[in-house]
Formats: sequence, C-alpha cells, structure tokens
Amino acid sequence: MLRAFLLSVAVLFAMTLSLTAEDKNKDKKDNKKGMEATVTKVDAKKGQITLRMKDSTGKEMEKTFTLTEDIRWLDDKGNAAAVDVFQSGNDVLVFEREGKIAQVQKKGNKEKK
Repeated sequence: MLRAFLLSVAVLFAMTLSLTAEDKNKDKKDNKKGMEATVTKVDAKKGQITLRMKDSTGKEMEKTFTLTEDIRWLDDKGNAAAVDVFQSGNDVLVFEREGKIAQVQKKGNKEKK
C-alpha cells in the first residue's frame, strides 16, 4: 500500500514538471515569433501607441496599447532605440507577453538601393 502511494506521488510530480516545462516553452515560442503590425499613431505624451494588425482569425484590427517603462524599443538593425524613432506608417514586429507589449522592433527595408 505504501509503495503504491509513493509511486502515485512520484507520477503526479513528474506530470506536474512536464506541464510546467510545456508552459515555459510555449512562452518562449510566442516571444520569438512576434506579430507583424503597422504603426498608425504614436502619442508619447499620453504614453500610447496604436497599431494596425491582424487578429488570430486574420481579420485586420486597430489596437491601442499603453506604453510602460519596461518595453524594449529596437530599430531595424536590432539596436536599442527611443519611441520617437517610430512613426505612423512604420512596419514593426510586436512581441507580447501576458497580454502586454514586451518589445517593438522596426522592420528593415527589404528593397536594395
């Protein structure tokens, strides 16, 4: 009886670790991919950015995010940038974490000059 109980506890513990690892991997995958969006408005005074993007069904929508101090701003080369680098019409990659913007990166120009 004691062996069965200990075995059950061990199996339950292993399953819990497995589920926790899957959740962490899911977060990493979400952060690596990013969502493509277009900046429609940046209001540094109000601390907001409005983006036009596609939702999970592919329908285009416009969404306004409140900016926080922990957002990482990157230019098209991946270097740190300020929010004023971003202007209406810029194509960006947005990385979300827990429903909030974690990083905004300007997309590079694919045309060669």
